[in-house]
Amino acid sequence: MSRKRSFYHLLLLCLFALSHPLRAQEPELELWHSQQAGYVIDEVIARFNQEGNHRVQVTQLEPGKIKADLLLAAQARGLPDLMLIPSDFVGLYRQMALAPLPAKWFSPALMASTLHYVTLDRQRWGMPMMQGNHLMLFYNKALVQIPMTRWQQLADMAPALKAKGVYPISWPYHDMYYFAAFLHTFGGSPVTEGHITLDTPAMVQALEAYRAVASERWIDPDCDYDTALARFNEGKSAYLINGDWAFNDLVKNMGDQLGVTLLPQWETRPMRSLSGAYVISASRWAMDDEDRRAVIQALMAFIQRDDIQQFIYRQGALLPVNQQAFNAISQHPTPQTKVLMEQFTLSTPMPSDSAMSIAWQAMDKGFERFREGSSAADAARYMQQLADQQYRQVKSK
Repeated sequence: MSRKRSFYHLLLLCLFALSHPLRAQEPELELWHSQQAGYVIDEVIARFNQEGNHRVQVTQLEPGKIKADLLLAAQARGLPDLMLIPSDFVGLYRQMALAPLPAKWFSPALMASTLHYVTLDRQRWGMPMMQGNHLMLFYNKALVQIPMTRWQQLADMAPALKAKGVYPISWPYHDMYYFAAFLHTFGGSPVTEGHITLDTPAMVQALEAYRAVASERWIDPDCDYDTALARFNEGKSAYLINGDWAFNDLVKNMGDQLGVTLLPQWETRPMRSLSGAYVISASRWAMDDEDRRAVIQALMAFIQRDDIQQFIYRQGALLPVNQQAFNAISQHPTPQTKVLMEQFTLSTPMPSDSAMSIAWQAMDKGFERFREGSSAADAARYMQQLADQQYRQVKSK
């Protein structure tokens, strides 16, 4: 009897094994990002992992270092599987070793306008996850009763604020993304129809206006991003220029004391921020691996879903790329959300080609010269010469 029992046990084990084949463990993928609202990314990936039994790990990098880190990682063959990057990084798809995504992975529910952010050389180099990335004017209601609509109004407000030890306005003065809003105010653009356009009358006017803001002492020109944010949160700055990425954190920190309004005009010229998207891109080596590619495809489908897009907005006030989710928010916006969306509508979409990345570097170098005493015209000329030189080097490779 014992032999029969052993035989039946062995037979049952074999039948169980045939009916439940062993599943190979899914690979573990790594995602790098520098989004300030990192908790939103963590929560989205946690939902993805739980829903599909996936294993995607998230690493948050410093915003000012992520481009250099990705370029170095690409050279050293140490890229992560996935990268959540600003859309203007897409122009560096060769240098960052990004893989094109199949057109069939893009849902019809995706807003058609968002494809502009990821399409270059007839390929799509990432999946839009959220859009906006535009600047807004925040103010402290305890210090400002009626928010300014023109920059020149700061001349009347500044003396009383300074007497209280309060800075009139704060933002990271050296950051060229903020300066670009001044450039657009005067009708300029770093890149126009694929060409770098820095040596222009608009650039000269923008630099002179930017210098005036500092010389009038409306802003501390040595202020960096963290200092600007801290001063505003602590009531030491009446106004703050920052992006939609900080919107939700500011609401949490300041509550009803937070005011939000459109960027002020320069005299009669409306001020326009650049806008963009955050996109998830995949490295070539990850897409070449069948098992990893399957997880990447699942994640790309996941982030486009209406429920996930609405979740991203609820958690971080980051605008959806799904048309249905975007429409739902537009129908019944709060007063602050109304400003968020209106400023986005007034913004100028950032080009995604490689010229944009080169223009940023050239503007940064030229601005250093300008701060050291160079004239606006000489700084603009230097920016253009440097950009043209770098652009030729990139294109010759």
